[in-house]
Amino acid sequence: MYNPEVISRRTYAARKAGLEFKRLTRSDSIEIARKLERLRFDHTGRLLPDDQLSRPLNGAEQAHIDSERVICKLDFEYWFVRYAHIELDPGVDVESRSGFGPPVLLESQRRYITLIGRREAECHEELRKYKFTEGIRVYIHKVRQVAATATARALSMHRMIFWPGTRSLAASLDDVRVGELFRRDHAILDGLPFWMRPRVYPDVKDTELGFEPPTASHCSYQAENQQQGRGGLGVGQQRDISHLTEVALWQNPGYIEMSFMPSVPKASTTLHIQESTAFGKGNYWHEVTEAARNKKRGYEHWVYAFVPWYMNRMKWRANVPSDWRPAEHTIHHAELIERTSPEFFDGVTIRPSVEQLYWWESERAKLLRNGELATFLTNYPATPEQSFQNPLQGALPAELIEWMELQVRMPRKMYEIELAQVA
Repeated sequence: MYNPEVISRRTYAARKAGLEFKRLTRSDSIEIARKLERLRFDHTGRLLPDDQLSRPLNGAEQAHIDSERVICKLDFEYWFVRYAHIELDPGVDVESRSGFGPPVLLESQRRYITLIGRREAECHEELRKYKFTEGIRVYIHKVRQVAATATARALSMHRMIFWPGTRSLAASLDDVRVGELFRRDHAILDGLPFWMRPRVYPDVKDTELGFEPPTASHCSYQAENQQQGRGGLGVGQQRDISHLTEVALWQNPGYIEMSFMPSVPKASTTLHIQESTAFGKGNYWHEVTEAARNKKRGYEHWVYAFVPWYMNRMKWRANVPSDWRPAEHTIHHAELIERTSPEFFDGVTIRPSVEQLYWWESERAKLLRNGELATFLTNYPATPEQSFQNPLQGALPAELIEWMELQVRMPRKMYEIELAQVA
């Protein structure tokens, strides 16, 4: 569903099984869906009752629907950019004409899908070799507004719609944030074409969402701060898909390891996502993300996705005055990005644009004046280390800590030691 090679093998198997389908461009898929949607209305523009259509579908229309259903099931991204209505950012999505619609993927969203796809391929190889896999487990260590939650909700809805019987959980810090997850899921469902939308039942606001048979998938919504005294998060049930948001802010993240993770199936169908910005050092989020980043024992197969502030080139930027000259700390920050970016971009060195650097310098200056440099670095880090700021005033000011990090240089290999083999 996520890896190109896996998708290719599955589409080949589908053709061998006699299924007929044809890939269309994004614009063609969206336009045909829009035309078919008009059949739900009469000549006066009134919505017809009981899911009626103004006329029966013809053969070409039914063939198109059958084709799109097959491809969407096999290829998550194909479905995501055509049919999943999410909240759009008009400052980034140049095609956006309204608040919701199918996205043009940000660089961060492509990164999530790429890393999840790589793990999917590993899972297939593990199944082939060992007849066992733990599935896909992901930490998304993010900055502000990088569509991590939107992408995770789309991943969950895709599996629930196209893979019958999927059991899902969405959890966040409190009722307000849980309500936002429920709202996003309904936006996806409500925006689907009639021929793709499952019948929804049950539908209990901010609590549960299910689909009638034959789809028969179900999602529960839980607030972390409501689980105290109840034995923990998601107790008593296994979940094929699970998504935990704002994890660094949870009051008792120990519930995740103690009560929830044992219920996550070790199976090829498992997709478990935790995502958050950082919130201080020495806590659950700091420990588990760094463990996954460094592939420590027990975290070797976790996907670690760090999203630095500059990854989405159209997001954090500003118009640059003609007389602007970057400050020394801005130049050092650009050098830091060049040194560290290969780790987060598969070996590619990234050089931020002038528009990005001017935004960064201006935003940093504003929060520095307010005494909130640590908050700025937490929300818009270039490295994981920058994100783990002490939310309280420590012995060293945040400016000094930032300066020391900017002065760090990558280690150089000075010499090699060759060990002679003992006969």
